[in-house]
Amino acid sequence: MATDITLNASHSNSYMCENNAIYILSTFNLRNMGELIGHLGNTVHSFKPMPQWDTSTVIKSPYDISNIKNPIIDVFIDSCGGEEHVLSNIMALLNIAKHRGAIIRTTVLSCAYSCGSMLAIQGTPGFRIMSHTGEHLIHYGSAYANIESEEDITKKIKRIAKNKEKIQSTYLAHTNMNTKQLKSFMNNEYGFLDAPKCLEMGLCDWIIGENGILIGRTR
Repeated sequence: MATDITLNASHSNSYMCENNAIYILSTFNLRNMGELIGHLGNTVHSFKPMPQWDTSTVIKSPYDISNIKNPIIDVFIDSCGGEEHVLSNIMALLNIAKHRGAIIRTTVLSCAYSCGSMLAIQGTPGFRIMSHTGEHLIHYGSAYANIESEEDITKKIKRIAKNKEKIQSTYLAHTNMNTKQLKSFMNNEYGFLDAPKCLEMGLCDWIIGENGILIGRTR
C-alpha cells in the first residue's frame, strides 16, 4: 500500500501524518498544527458511521485488534504542551471520530506535557499507551495577559477559574484520580508523573517495557 506522508506547511517537522496515524512532535499552536487539524478533519469525515466501541470491553492488548472492525486512529505524542484552544480543535474532531465508531489509540513516546497530557488521557479506554521512559506533566498552564485595570484583573481571575475547572474535570473524567490527589499535583505546577505513576493513577492503560513487553493496569 502506498504511504501518504504530509509534513506541515512550515516544514518544521512539528507533526507527521501517515494514513490514520498522526505524530505530534512539537507544541500545540496553529502555526504548527493548522494543517494537521485539516488533515484530521478530512480523515474523520471519511469514516462511515458504525456502532461506537464499547469502552467496557476488556482487551488482552491494545495491539490485539484482529477481531476489531472499528477504524483506529493512532496518535503518537511527544509534546511539551501549547495552546488549549488548539487542543480543543483536535479533541473535537477525535470525539466526532469516536461518535462514528473509531477507536483513538494514544501513545506517549516521551513528553506528554500540559496539552499533550490532556490529549493522551482522552484516548479510548484500554488503548492509552506510554513508553516506560515517557512522562506526563499535569498543571494549569500559563495564566499571563496584559493587565491595564482592576476590571481586567477581575475578568482574568474569572477566566482562569473557568479554565482550571475545565482542566480538573477532564482529568477527573478520564483518570482514577480523586480531587485531592489531582490538586496535589496541579497546584504546585510541577505535576510530573513517570510511567509507573501514570499507570497507577489511570493516565494510561499500558506501559511498553524496555524489553517491549506490555505492562497493563489491573482493572
